[in-house]
Amino acid sequence: MRLLVFASPLGWMLGLLIAMGSSSCVMRRDLVAFRSTPQQQASAWMEPVVQRGDILHIVVHSSEAEAVAPFNWQGFSEANPLSAAQPQMVEIFLGYLVNGEGNIDFPLLGAVPVAGLTLSQVKDTLEARLKTYVRDVVVQVRFINFRITVLGEVNQPGTYTITSPRITLLEALGRAGDLSPYANRTNILHIREQNGQRIFTRINLQTDQLFSSPVYYLQQNDIIYVEPGRSKVAAVADPATRIVTYTTGILSVVTFLIALFRK
Repeated sequence: MRLLVFASPLGWMLGLLIAMGSSSCVMRRDLVAFRSTPQQQASAWMEPVVQRGDILHIVVHSSEAEAVAPFNWQGFSEANPLSAAQPQMVEIFLGYLVNGEGNIDFPLLGAVPVAGLTLSQVKDTLEARLKTYVRDVVVQVRFINFRITVLGEVNQPGTYTITSPRITLLEALGRAGDLSPYANRTNILHIREQNGQRIFTRINLQTDQLFSSPVYYLQQNDIIYVEPGRSKVAAVADPATRIVTYTTGILSVVTFLIALFRK
């Protein structure tokens, strides 16, 4: 019966049109993430460590404002905190660059090694050294350059500055406007630079492997690349191939109509 249907001009034309349409459409199953309910325990968040090239915002507080003035960048005050400053000005004037040796150059203290330490450990290190000069000293430390980059098949690709170091890969995709319909949800690439090496991790969003992955929580300067799916690759195939395909379909329709009206 099927052979008879497709042997007719109408059946042959319908079959051709179906084949053309299916080559460029996105199936519903390709758009669904987390098909199975996650059963694995989520990975624990690890506080990110300071790396060479990072920029830290450090503010020293005390009940004696004059005593801590030499340790703060000129222009900082309680009435003019970090949140009120322009990001570009903060990075240039209120940041401590971690140099290639892993140190920051802090006022009066000189070179302070911070690479490999968490922000809490940097805070404790500075407070311990500053107690020589100030009794009730309190230090605040934050990343200025905690950025993540999301590329590929997302609605808003780009580099995003994060105010809190606790962010997941899913939250990063949300900041980038979510995945596009053409995104390959089974093979997302995560790139992380650690100890001078680049670590590449593949993630399948249609399983629950992400929640137990070491890249579930992001670190500064992580890169997420979302590959295009097969439907997107077909849509941007060789223009000559597309022209031939569409022309063939149109000619088939015209031929069928001519044959139909002749009858």
